[in-house]
Amino acid sequence: MGVLNHIIKIDTREQKPLEFTAGTNTQNKCLKFGDYGCEVETPEGSWIDIPIRFERKGFADLFGTMGKGYERFKKEMERAQKSNHKLFLLVEGSMVKVQKGYAYSQISGDTIIKKLAMLEVRYGLHVHYFNNRAEMTRFIEEIYEAVVRNHPNPMHHYASKLDQ
Repeated sequence: MGVLNHIIKIDTREQKPLEFTAGTNTQNKCLKFGDYGCEVETPEGSWIDIPIRFERKGFADLFGTMGKGYERFKKEMERAQKSNHKLFLLVEGSMVKVQKGYAYSQISGDTIIKKLAMLEVRYGLHVHYFNNRAEMTRFIEEIYEAVVRNHPNPMHHYASKLDQ
């Protein structure tokens, strides 16, 4: 079986959308949580949502989200959990850069890293750090393509994995 058609959905509120590889199908859509999602066409011709979402955070935005935006972000993670979606947090900056802190934040870099680790344990948030936007884009493309490539019904496969 060949690779199924799929479309990467970009949330309409995403302020600095990533630029995907030429030939990657993308579409702007209002997402209930996360900045990037994906729909795949089944062999029968219907479209289903892959239950994996990516939330992109720029360096300054990460510090704001872990500070004043913390309660809102926790609600976003809860929405993802209730919808049986895996949520990945993609940070534009290495862990070392985050640890050094942000000059315009009263929250230390170490505190941010500890909060992110706690969110990973408590909410199942998958945190990944990237040196640049190109790495981040490649990661999203590779995850979605791996799901599409390896499973004829991605929704069934991931729904069963999420229940475990």
